[in-house]
Amino acid sequence: MLTIEALQVELESDAGIVRAIDALSLAIDRGETFALVGESGCGKSMTALALMRLLPDSGEVTAGRIALERDDLLALPERAMRGVRGGRIGMIFQEPSTSLNPVMRIGEQIVEAIEAHTALRGAAARSKAVDWLRRVGIPEPELRIDDYPFRLSGGQKQRVMIAMTLACEPEFLIADEPTTALDVTIQAQILDLLMKLQAEHGMGLI
Repeated sequence: MLTIEALQVELESDAGIVRAIDALSLAIDRGETFALVGESGCGKSMTALALMRLLPDSGEVTAGRIALERDDLLALPERAMRGVRGGRIGMIFQEPSTSLNPVMRIGEQIVEAIEAHTALRGAAARSKAVDWLRRVGIPEPELRIDDYPFRLSGGQKQRVMIAMTLACEPEFLIADEPTTALDVTIQAQILDLLMKLQAEHGMGLI
């Protein structure tokens, strides 16, 4: 169970302190889907970043609690949180073009994530990366795994981000507007893919 209790996040701005999130509470179990809906600027992305403890330097959680099972995520030391971030909770960021390292091959980036959060190493990690690229619909994954991000379309980059995240087999997945800037057909494909993978792996999905 992932639980947020009365979460409050404040941001420093030129105009003073801005309360970006005010007393947000929600709970989601594995296998469940929670859709967080609101207008632009209402705090959806800030909620996702707070869950992952990736707030900008100007942001701070000033009240509330975030718990993953029995672990208080706000109290964990950063070293322990790195194991949670990506390992137990995965996140697909809003803009894949800025989430992928442009000077690393996509396979290197996926393998790096797999080796950081699973017991697989070397050829076994690369094989799993190829398998996940295939599962998310990347054609000829054995060849495309050595491509740089600039060679991929926006939809393919988003699929790579999904593969990188799910290859670590997280318990929960945060998808922050994962279809932003994609055409309608690709949007539907990405959402169908997330639903299918959620059902297969029993993930909680926000």
